[in-house]
Amino acid sequence: MMSICAKLGRVGFMNTRSFLVVFSMLAVMPAGAESLYRSDMTFISNADRQTEIEKLASIETPSEQQYLTQIALEKPDVFARQLNRARDILIAGGEPSQVSSRLKTEGFYSPETQSALQAFVLALHPEDSINTSRVMDFVVRMNNPIGVWDYLLQPDVELDDYAALECAPGKAPTELLGPAEHQYVIQVAHPNMELSLWRFDAREAVSYPVATVVETTVESYRLIDRFGSDVGTLSRDDLSMQLPTGDMLQCQKVEPAIMRAYQDHRREMILAEKQL
Repeated sequence: MMSICAKLGRVGFMNTRSFLVVFSMLAVMPAGAESLYRSDMTFISNADRQTEIEKLASIETPSEQQYLTQIALEKPDVFARQLNRARDILIAGGEPSQVSSRLKTEGFYSPETQSALQAFVLALHPEDSINTSRVMDFVVRMNNPIGVWDYLLQPDVELDDYAALECAPGKAPTELLGPAEHQYVIQVAHPNMELSLWRFDAREAVSYPVATVVETTVESYRLIDRFGSDVGTLSRDDLSMQLPTGDMLQCQKVEPAIMRAYQDHRREMILAEKQL
């Protein structure tokens, strides 16, 4: 079996034009730009939030997890208060049946949801406040029954850039970094080498995960998002990514330093525009 390094390395080098563009970006980057860069496990862009809300709202008979996820995305401030009340119930303790009954009055009914809630509360420091970012933390845990996102929920996880992928419908992109929704950075978490795909939001100067590997075979990686939905299947042979719709993206490798340079340049341009 070939390693992921060998598989990704098959795609070849970027063309000279792309390299020159990136080189010019590196030349104009502010020296302190990297210090402004940060990652956020719980960030969700406004576009992704709206897309997820519309998808959940279209479900005729949503599950408890789907209903709570929709409420959390639509009204995060309200849901944060709901989580705070549930936290108080768990801290107060008591007979398990009584605790479960009180949690049901706050809208957390099933044993699975209550279990996710307990894990969420246990992971909090006593002085931590439950804000909208924490709401997303709980949403990930609730939609993560098999634990594939657990490693990214740990505060001390070590992540290395592995490679960047640039994808486009039907064929490999020919220009440097196509549509933002088709740009990914592969992050490798240590020590177990879990793989996740991340995007960059220049307006917020945040990188955030969009998928993690839930199943690995000799031929492919299957990816799911933070809401438990399929993102696609990435071929380990030719880097094609089949989406749940049946559409196909063809991806090519981009060195992490090149992707970071481009992202930092784009962010600095947007920040400069905001200051005008």
